[in-house]
Amino acid sequence: MGGTTFVAILASLGRHHGEADPTLLQWIMAALSHILLGKLGFTELTVVIIIGIIILAMPAMIVIAYLASTRRASPQPMESAERLTHPE
Repeated sequence: MGGTTFVAILASLGRHHGEADPTLLQWIMAALSHILLGKLGFTELTVVIIIGIIILAMPAMIVIAYLASTRRASPQPMESAERLTHPE
């Protein structure tokens, strides 16, 4: 990827955003506060910790899944090919 292409991609990312609906955001925040802080009795710190754990767990699970798949797909010994090239 050339330097100008990279700059063009970065410049276009700055223009691609949506305007947030303040009424919708206030409703979402009120609903989450009512459920998490009111009914379940969590504190603000507890909610932040839970969200932080979820955010950190997602990339960790991707890395674990990648490592598990590469270990399962390790190359098997080529005994049959060796027998064909080196008969006993």
